[in-house]
Amino acid sequence: MIAYPAAMDIRQLRYFLAVVEHGSFTRAAAMTGRTQQALSKGIAALEQQLGARLFERGSRGARPTAVGRLLLDHARTADATLRTFEQRLHELQTGTEGEIRIGTGPTAAGSVVAPAVLALRAAWPRLGVRVTGGVLPELLPALLARELDVVVALDTMLETDPRLHRDLLVNDEYRIMASSSHPLAGRAELTAANLLEHPWVMGRRLGEVEAQFRQRFVDAGLSPPVQSLESSSLDFVRTLVRDGGYLTLLPSRLVHVELGSRQWTQLDVAGFSWERPLVVYTRLGEPQSDPQARLLQALRNAAEQAA
Repeated sequence: MIAYPAAMDIRQLRYFLAVVEHGSFTRAAAMTGRTQQALSKGIAALEQQLGARLFERGSRGARPTAVGRLLLDHARTADATLRTFEQRLHELQTGTEGEIRIGTGPTAAGSVVAPAVLALRAAWPRLGVRVTGGVLPELLPALLARELDVVVALDTMLETDPRLHRDLLVNDEYRIMASSSHPLAGRAELTAANLLEHPWVMGRRLGEVEAQFRQRFVDAGLSPPVQSLESSSLDFVRTLVRDGGYLTLLPSRLVHVELGSRQWTQLDVAGFSWERPLVVYTRLGEPQSDPQARLLQALRNAAEQAA
């Protein structure tokens, strides 16, 4: 029978979980804000305590051994339980109703997340809310690193990380957008060749949508737009579309104000529209805190009203 102290060090268990989640000591150290030496030392101490190796280290990273896999579920449960206690203790000491940390993409921020937060704060005014904006490929690592509790964004990824749970809220459509005064506005039977006659400004890291966008030009025997500008700033894109005659590819919900006021228009080009789901991501297999459960319901309500 293995002899080890009854109380394990929770920091070592969290180091262990970080290495499992990120697949290597280097990435785990970067995501936890620890040095690789400190993280390796913590894992080594845990292995010594258990009398068994927890990882097989190789050129492709670190994979849990049989003992590591056995420890994994118990470590996750212990970590989730302790985090729940820490949250409840914080609520008791501060008189708050908990905290929820939300990562949101540009489309979700105004159309779904903001209405959900307003509804939450109306019902639970002492609930702490922190919202971080970004694009999906940057927000999901923060969710896996436990820096965020949920992520709400248009799903533009080719694959979903198996450690994440994904719930559909509503669908949106990527379309070619232009100013209503643009030379192509209102024209019928536009082609891919027409789109190449004008400058483009694109959003950052559009994933599968951008890949399909470029493929449409290739299928038509054309080269995709070259020397297009790229920006994560919606204000920058708005200005170029309004004042510079640029075309862009954006979700309809993101610019519903411009479309509703007829400042912008959607160009009808065969094959150049892509429906994508607006989804909420959480970590798979973890119990929901009360604030998280409240937020998820508020997001569903907001999505239904926005549909």
